[in-house]
Amino acid sequence: MTRAMTWGGLHNAWDLGGLPAVGGDTVRGRVFRSPRLDGLDAAGWDALLAAGVRTIVDLRNDDEVAPLALPAGVTVHRCPVEDQGDAAFMGEWGRRLNSPAVWRPTLEAFPEKAVAALRAVAEAPEEGAVLVHCGAGRDRTGLISAMLLQLSGAHPEAIAVDYQLGVIAANFHLRDHPRPNERGRTDAELGVWLDEITGHLEAFLAEVDAAAWLEAQGAGELVAPLRERLSTPAGHPVA
Repeated sequence: MTRAMTWGGLHNAWDLGGLPAVGGDTVRGRVFRSPRLDGLDAAGWDALLAAGVRTIVDLRNDDEVAPLALPAGVTVHRCPVEDQGDAAFMGEWGRRLNSPAVWRPTLEAFPEKAVAALRAVAEAPEEGAVLVHCGAGRDRTGLISAMLLQLSGAHPEAIAVDYQLGVIAANFHLRDHPRPNERGRTDAELGVWLDEITGHLEAFLAEVDAAAWLEAQGAGELVAPLRERLSTPAGHPVA
């Protein structure tokens, strides 16, 4: 069964379930990742709702967000994970926001922001699924997804594959829809880029333990519900 979600209008939507983890695969239909939702058509919204999504965690900054009509029963939590108005941070890392190389510095500079995003996932109603997204569904979403998957016991190699798939899908979209500050890479360029960013991702996973990090931020109470989110089917009692 594919993990790619064919929600009309979205090019990079994935189920975080179905990845190899300690004790079995992560559970499908509990947490999804995607790019911005502005492009969703009516059929896409219907599919998203049919997948059970009732909580959306939007990681974008204020200047990226436009008004968006939401279906009844869907709650959005605005949880930017970085402050792009922070001159020191942007001066050091602004050109590398598209790489996991910036993930640890982001956690160090804005720990309370990542905690807020993870809290929104942890406290989402048990009976519904959660969708985490940023602009491209790749970088900021990649950070939070990697932490969620690590907490669930997903193997590091599986976390890397999940991130790589998001990068590849975003790159295909950029080839047809280039942005002022980013274009799609050629196949050769993409191969080199994947090697580089996978190395940064592997270093992040080796250096940052999501559970220990949450404990250090005084948010240890989030570890259990986040771990259960991708390891326990909805509606099942937690042991």
